Amino acid sequence: MATYNFKKQAELYLYPTIDVESGLTLSEEQPAFTQIGATGAFATTQRGRKVVMAGELQLNTTNINSGDEVIFEHGGSGYGTWIGRRAMNPNKLHFRTGVGTNTVTETGNEGIVVSIALSDIPEFDNSPHTICWEIDPPNGTAKLWIDNRLIFSETTSDGSSFTSWSGSNPGGWLQGFEGIAGAASGSQYESERRSAWSGNTNVNSKLRVYTNQSVEYDNAPVRLDVGEDITFNQTFTDDAFEQRTLHAPNKLHEQSNIKKANPANFEFTIPALVENDLRTVVQLLLDYDSSGHSLNTFDLYIKLPNDVYKIEKCVITNGTFIIEKLENLKLGIQGQGTRLTRGASFPGGVTARSSTRTFQLIDLLTVSIDGTSLTEGIYSATIELQNDIKWNPYTTLNDALSVTNANTSMYPSNFTLDKRILSGSIGQYVLSNFNSDVQTWKTGINISITAGKSQTQGFQFSLNNCTFTNRNEVAEVFTQRYDFRMNDNPTDLGDKTTGSYITFNNI
Repeated sequence: MATYNFKKQAELYLYPTIDVESGLTLSEEQPAFTQIGATGAFATTQRGRKVVMAGELQLNTTNINSGDEVIFEHGGSGYGTWIGRRAMNPNKLHFRTGVGTNTVTETGNEGIVVSIALSDIPEFDNSPHTICWEIDPPNGTAKLWIDNRLIFSETTSDGSSFTSWSGSNPGGWLQGFEGIAGAASGSQYESERRSAWSGNTNVNSKLRVYTNQSVEYDNAPVRLDVGEDITFNQTFTDDAFEQRTLHAPNKLHEQSNIKKANPANFEFTIPALVENDLRTVVQLLLDYDSSGHSLNTFDLYIKLPNDVYKIEKCVITNGTFIIEKLENLKLGIQGQGTRLTRGASFPGGVTARSSTRTFQLIDLLTVSIDGTSLTEGIYSATIELQNDIKWNPYTTLNDALSVTNANTSMYPSNFTLDKRILSGSIGQYVLSNFNSDVQTWKTGINISITAGKSQTQGFQFSLNNCTFTNRNEVAEVFTQRYDFRMNDNPTDLGDKTTGSYITFNNI
């Protein structure tokens, strides 16, 4: 008997793909296959601090050497880090940092050990990729990303700090030297785990090192709370052509010519919880990417009892901050992506959510326009951010000749952010003590709006250089409506250091 999927069963998972190196300041670079000593970013003091390292390499599916191969190592059996591929059944990506004693084979209170089967990491596909890892001894954590996708985030067994991510023994990027963490001195394993990485050397980069810095966007995947309003689709373009000719006047039906797909569309609404689970969505809506003039992307998975849909390289094109009297605060999201796939493989690895879900009724709503507080009579407030994107042309003659079905169709791949519009509307009763703005307009003013449980919980907007027009609305009760937009150009709408234009729960 056939089974059906119902929309109310849909689970929505968001996988950010933000550049994890964005915002970091390069401390030094180290070439591949070259010994790295205990100086600079690898000196004694620095080895007890947090560090981020990254580089490009080819991720092979199999070992050319019979034994293990190293991606990065430094230190030895005292303290050290070893990252590489273990020749096991199955082969595994192996990561260890902290105490380097060979008897320590799993995460403890003085170090972290992680092993993941290569079959569970699709990036091991014989192609070039970027690998990045963060080690934070003071906080007892370690994380690793491939192409900005979080592969793991691990903490010491008791959540405590550990002493150092390396000792004084030298190491290397894509080749090991001298002592090896996790291998007894003079053993066969120590020798094997120095083996150079066998990927295509033409794609290797230098190792980038960021001392005493942390990744801001850890790209932890998260499950979102959504209602039944979720929608998504992708259409194909049929550029039909005429078949009728002088010699065949009866051919009145046009011939289909399907070569390309339009951008995939999606829409959903999520509650604005007191907990910080909304942070990633707000960052993707507000923040620029590392270029400073475009937006970060993410992958979206819609998981059903007997199917999984995936939308690749998504971008949020519209965010509506929903503020309705006697309703919970909500955030409406609309966006587009490059490709919608049915029957996708669900990657898992979802970050644990907060143990509670605390919804936010609007217990507090304050509005200030041009320095004057609208203390009473407000009956509505809406704020909307539009990210106007343009997909780059992606149809070419060569690609069109290769199209035979939906899988080989031409799909969009890159976009540009053309402009942003932050606007909204505020409705107020025309009061005897507040009516001076009726049927007027102003420019260069500031607008502040707070909505939520308190001054520190909920949506907060501090908008500079705004314009409003005010119009009278005549019904049983006379009202006025402020329609406004912001003309300012901040570095980042969500960056608190630039004036906290938009914040959520003061984050």
